[in-house]
Amino acid sequence: MPARERLRLLLDADLSSHGLVRVLEAAGHDILAAGFRDDLKQLDDEILFTFAQQERRVMITHNTADFPDILVAWAQAGRSHHGCILSHVSTSAFGEMERRFERWFGLFPAQQDWLDRAVHL
Repeated sequence: MPARERLRLLLDADLSSHGLVRVLEAAGHDILAAGFRDDLKQLDDEILFTFAQQERRVMITHNTADFPDILVAWAQAGRSHHGCILSHVSTSAFGEMERRFERWFGLFPAQQDWLDRAVHL
């Protein structure tokens, strides 16, 4: 089985924990955690999502209240995006998150697989 591509991921501030970063880095991914960067952690959701697109990163967020509307607005405007994962899993359930990430990243292992894709964790 060929090695998986190193995915470029952006963790929203609500998911920026050292534990989750370690889990995703151990799986070989390139992680940027908004909560650990002063220039990113206070950005409005729409601006952070736009930043993720500029960086060609899959957005990962626990904010399931606002991001579906952002994704709909982007689709209605005909704007493409680099993917979004909406997490409903407790932010402290790293084992469960790891299992679910592994499932999604197994189904869609390449960065290009995530173009215009949004999934629930």
